[in-house]
Parts: sequence; structure tokens; C-alpha cells
Amino acid sequence: MTGASGWDESVVLDPTHLRGFTGGDTDLEAQVLEIFIESAPTYLVALEAAGASEWQGCAHKLKGAARGIGAWCLAVAAERAEHDGHAAGDRQRAAQHFALLHERLQQLSSAIAVRLKEIRDAEMIDQY
Repeated sequence: MTGASGWDESVVLDPTHLRGFTGGDTDLEAQVLEIFIESAPTYLVALEAAGASEWQGCAHKLKGAARGIGAWCLAVAAERAEHDGHAAGDRQRAAQHFALLHERLQQLSSAIAVRLKEIRDAEMIDQY
């Protein structure tokens, strides 16, 4: 399924995009992924606490961060939250967006953990 921006929502983490973003440098890739994992939960906390005037901006920040690393499934969900003008004033709608974003962030966290392990394993092999 493709989102409004054309991102493939079924892709949790796009390795081709990530390699392009980091120039194929696996050390940089690991750093980028680690920074994302550390900072992504703060976007959800901010979104959950956001009032009507902050909702769109908070969702936009999460979308941008996800898009940067090629996390299309999360980027699409954040984009939907960003463009749902009624979510900020409707606790039930906001909760639905938040639940989906949280679920997708957990999926992404698992995918990132796998990728970081692959990078570390490859580094170990290269050392021998």
C-alpha cells in the first residue's frame, strides 16, 4: 500500500534509502539508527501531549525523522496524523493515531535492532 506521498507503507526500513542517506558508510548508518532510536520516543511523547496548535507540527517532525531513514511505514502513519486536522481536538482520533504510531515505532525498533546486529556482526568478521 502506498501513502499519499508515495511511500510504500509495507516497508518498515528501506535499506536502499538508508545506504544512500549514509553513503554506504555502515558506521554512519549505525550512528544514524542509534540516534533515531534514542530520539523517536520523544516525538511520540510530544505528540501525545500536544494541544490543537501543536499537533500538526509534532506529527510533522516525526514524519520527517522517519522519512530521513527510510522508515516508510512510520512516515505514512505520521503523515496521516499530521493531515488529520480533527485529531488534535478529538481525543479518540488522537488516541487512534497515537496507537498506530506507537505500534509502527515498535516494529521499526525491532528492524533497527536487527540491522544494528548485522552491522556489528559484519564488523566482527572484518576484524578477522
